[in-house]
Amino acid sequence: MFPIIAKFGPIVIRSYGLMIALGVIAGYFAARGRAKKIGLTDDHMVDLLFYLLIFCVIGAKLMYVLTNDFLFYFHNPIEIIKSGGEGLSFFGIIPAGILVAIVYAKIHKINFWALLDVLASGVLIGYAIGRIGCFFNGCCTGLPSDSWLSFRFGVMDYPRLPTQLFTSVLAFLGFLHVYHIERTKRFYGKTIGFLLIDYAIMTFFIEFWRDVAKVTFLWNILSASQWLSIVLIPVGLLILLYSSRNQQIRLDEPTNQAEIGLVIDAKEDTNEAEVTEL
Repeated sequence: MFPIIAKFGPIVIRSYGLMIALGVIAGYFAARGRAKKIGLTDDHMVDLLFYLLIFCVIGAKLMYVLTNDFLFYFHNPIEIIKSGGEGLSFFGIIPAGILVAIVYAKIHKINFWALLDVLASGVLIGYAIGRIGCFFNGCCTGLPSDSWLSFRFGVMDYPRLPTQLFTSVLAFLGFLHVYHIERTKRFYGKTIGFLLIDYAIMTFFIEFWRDVAKVTFLWNILSASQWLSIVLIPVGLLILLYSSRNQQIRLDEPTNQAEIGLVIDAKEDTNEAEVTEL
């Protein structure tokens, strides 16, 4: 499609990298708007973003290697580095992001579930924009099709379904759903729980139209992402069950808004805000 947007001498602006960068920025600002509710400053969010970028890229690359021809990469580890920003799995971002949140919440004495909800609120908008980068790059394509929706990608001599765009649309709708939950929740953990469920359902069905290999030792009927989605749904449900019983937002102890580790449960349709201690 359009893998390269522009060249300025030795500087090459690639569509995939540009859209990933825009997705990160969009996700950051979406989460930043909610971060203030738990007393996090812009400096805290920039620090978090720095660590998330490092560990989530590592996690995404490792998960891709584990689920895509692991033996090849095991015998040719240099290829992991050569592939650069390509070959990333969102399923690797999830555990990496949770790990960063655990450590950061412990160091700064912030409720872990409240922090995880804040981070989760901006994930799907970034993912939606990033998938547009996949479309321009001509990767992550769908199955061959003669549908009017199909496109020709790169040097391929037959049209394919633009599953990248299908995913982008669903991810954007998922973002609206998750962000609404984040604004109206009454217990911490609800946002991350629904994020995992929304992403798993979306991925499971989209994979049927993607040109991806099936897992041969598991009856050769589903892709690795579909099997991971099946696991992710009950994980999200368990998080909702646990957090609904143990992470209720308390509105009875007004305290200092500026102190880290406190949550402001803002009423979005009024000018009043209730400050609560975690």
